[in-house]
Amino acid sequence: MFLTTVKKKFIGELSVGGIVLTAVVVLAYHFLMPEWYFAWFPLIPVFFYLFGFLYIYMIAFTYELGADKIAMAYLICKVLKLILSALVLIFYGFVIGQDVVAFVATFVFFYFAFLFFETRFFLRFEARLKLSKQVNNEKNTVHSNNTAAVVGNTGNDAEGGDRR
Repeated sequence: MFLTTVKKKFIGELSVGGIVLTAVVVLAYHFLMPEWYFAWFPLIPVFFYLFGFLYIYMIAFTYELGADKIAMAYLICKVLKLILSALVLIFYGFVIGQDVVAFVATFVFFYFAFLFFETRFFLRFEARLKLSKQVNNEKNTVHSNNTAAVVGNTGNDAEGGDRR
């Protein structure tokens, strides 16, 4: 249940953030720098949007394996994103070769914008996860019925008190 809520929230924020960011860049290109707009522009937000889906499903899969592995999965996703981004930039520069400066500048802008969004989201997710784990640990240790048996009761009836 917790993970489903996190996935829905991430996908919602990713969608709204991606649409707003794309609209701002399109408006900036249209009104401020019309010569910088290029035909391949729509593929940049799509690339980062799809990568956001990869993130959340990778984190969800890792969470099911164990919550202690989430940080490693996050770092693996970041390295994978860096490598694929470099490959996309190299491919565009050598194969397509049109408006390379505009493409690279736009791609880097989107890269850092989504990097900021994803890092902020997953830092909040990790903080909530640690807080819920801490609350669960406190419930199990302080309010558990088993603590009376472990702490002071050495085989005697708990209601009978100390039999000396």
